[in-house]
Parts: sequence; C-alpha cells; structure tokens
Amino acid sequence: MDLFDPEAGEQLCIFGAPLQVSRAAVILLHGRTQTPADMLDWIVRRIALTDLTFFAPAAPGRSWYPERFMAPLEANQPALDDAITRIGDLSTELAGRGFGASRQIVMGFSQGACLACEFVWRSGHRHQALIGFTGGLIGPQGHSWSVRQDVFAGMPVLLSNRENDPWVPAARSRATVAAYRAAGASVSELLYPGECHEINDQEIDCARSLIQSVISDDHHLARSQGIF
Repeated sequence: MDLFDPEAGEQLCIFGAPLQVSRAAVILLHGRTQTPADMLDWIVRRIALTDLTFFAPAAPGRSWYPERFMAPLEANQPALDDAITRIGDLSTELAGRGFGASRQIVMGFSQGACLACEFVWRSGHRHQALIGFTGGLIGPQGHSWSVRQDVFAGMPVLLSNRENDPWVPAARSRATVAAYRAAGASVSELLYPGECHEINDQEIDCARSLIQSVISDDHHLARSQGIF
C-alpha cells in the first residue's frame, strides 16, 4: 500500500498533521454505514490535537463485515479477515515510514471499535494505545480469547460503552476489558447508563488526555535516548 498514491484516495483518507512532523499515527476505523468523513466530524475535530496524523480507511460498502460482531465467526468471513489484513497492511506501511506499532494509536467507533480491538489483539503487538468507542472483541457468545500473558504489558487502552447499547452488549465490553487486562494492558473503562449509541464529550476528553499522555511519554523517551 502506498499511502500517498492518489489512486488510493477513495479507500484511505488522511487528516491532520503531515506525517513527517507528526507525534503519532492514528489508525481510525469508522462504524457500519459510516464513512471516514463521519470520523473527521465526530472524532478528529473534537479531539482537536493538531500534531497527529489520522489514517481513516473506508470499508467496502460502508461495512467491515456483514453480520453482527457476535455472530459466529464464519458468518463474517471472508470480510473480517480481509479487513484485518487491510489494517495490518496499513500498519506495516506506517512502520516503514518510521511509525511502528509503538507510535501507532488504533481507534474506532462501533463496528470500527470492534475491528480495532480485534486487530490489536490478533497482532500481538504493543501499540502506542488502543481506543474503542463502543466496541469489543469479535466472536459469538461464550467465545474465549487465549491470553498471552503480558504481551500488551502496560499498553494504554480506553474502552467505552453504554449499559444498554443496542449493538454492543455491556457484557462483551467487560469481557474485552478483562481479556486485555489479563494480557497486561493498562485499561480504562467508561460505562454509561442508557442506550445512546454515540460518543459523548467525556469520552472525547478522556481520549484526548490519553493521547496527550502517550505522546508526551514518547517524546521524553526519545529525548532520553538522544533521538532529538
């Protein structure tokens, strides 16, 4: 994948700072029926951090996979594996441009949050952060995720949901929190009453604070190592 190939314009939108001056690369995944433009309005402009570069791929037909995220895994194939591969290719391309997993924040909303959680889990790489607005790991009721102890040691994770969200059961959010904590991640959970399927201002504020923290830590580490 060439991030700057004009032919890729409809498949990948890039928002924010030029990559050469960016503090972090954010892989930003939209929800079902949504577009990268929605993510620009609902997330990028509200977080309002000008030293980040957001890479927002567009799903074919505005959906990353056809069925609900808790359907049997085979019901979402091959689309789910194709989506994971596509995000992996983007991550690899960013690594080739100096933004490896430790400088990548993976973020999504709704179906995109589920894909973000699943991609990071399957990758086994400690990313700079994972932020999932109303999402969880993918798989049917009763599915279990093999825990690789400390594989995500200290990785900041922010997961949010509503107690009665119509698309993502709160129980799955809790299971996702538990799985990531068992694998060593540092997880913050936001669970609100009600069923409103949206990103509220507190979620945005918490995401902004997390991002500012991780890019500040990265800056101090780079200085201590004499990188700049």
